[in-house]
Formats: sequence, C-alpha cells, structure tokens
Amino acid sequence: MDFQIEHLFRNISLKDYERLYFDEELNIALCKGVNLGRDVQERDVTDEYIKRVIKVSPDRQIPAPVAKVIGGKKLDYTEYLDYTWGTLKGEWKTISSIMSDKIDTRGTFSFIESPQGVRRLVDGHVKVKVFGVGKIVETLVVADVKKGFEDAAVFTQKWIDQKLS
Repeated sequence: MDFQIEHLFRNISLKDYERLYFDEELNIALCKGVNLGRDVQERDVTDEYIKRVIKVSPDRQIPAPVAKVIGGKKLDYTEYLDYTWGTLKGEWKTISSIMSDKIDTRGTFSFIESPQGVRRLVDGHVKVKVFGVGKIVETLVVADVKKGFEDAAVFTQKWIDQKLS
C-alpha cells in the first residue's frame, strides 16, 4: 500500500529546515514529546551525507486485531535513513522487531521550498505478507505512520516558532 504525507513548515528557510530535520536536540525532544523511545544505533554525519540507524519504541499499544496477527502488543522497529546534504531528498526504511520477514516499510522524503516556508513530502510503501489479513494490517500501519508524522509536524512547527523565530 502506497501513501504520501505532506506538511508545511512556516517561517523557516529551506537551508535551515534541512539542518533542523536532522538536529539531535530537536529529534530527542520530538521523540519525548510524541512518546517514542529512541536509541541511536549508528549516526554517521559528514559534510556530504548523513546515515542514521535508530531503534524506535512507540509508547503505545497496537490495535488488538493486529496484535493477535503479529504476536505482540507493541511494534518496535529500526529505522534506516540515508541523506545527501543539498539534494533535499533522502531514503528511509524500517525493519520491524516482529515478523520482519513479512513486513516491508520503505520510502523517500524530500524538502521543497515554498513561499510560506518548506514543504516536507514523505512517500512510502507498506507491504504486509500475512495471508488473509495483510491488507488490514497495512491499512492500520499506514494510519499509524500518518498520525506519527502529523504529531511530529505539530511538534516541529512549535519548535520552529519558539526556537527560530
């Protein structure tokens, strides 16, 4: 199942947003603010690129029907992110702690200058290979991902308004 998410961040330049998106202070506060456990496994930052591997533990239970199918009440995952500075585009994928051979989530993200600030676009793909319920689980995963990005966008805009204005 493919999905797209778009958010506008006001009152910030493209260059400033590009740096802010990967800023550790923001990311630590953001995860705390939206109830995500965050453990940096690898963070390689150079003048050319950033590669990041983070184990994420959402502090929320997944819906009971999904939990029954996947055999757990929580769905931790490891996020892999690759980004080359200045390209304004990156790639991400996640590997679930449960049924990692049956759940595939991946996509791209990009930053686009806008008269009001910066638009962040996230294109993603979720595939759950579980007979009979794969599409249902995909729908629930996509809904959760969208909610997570929405919560993060609200937090990030508040951060911009407080810290950068």
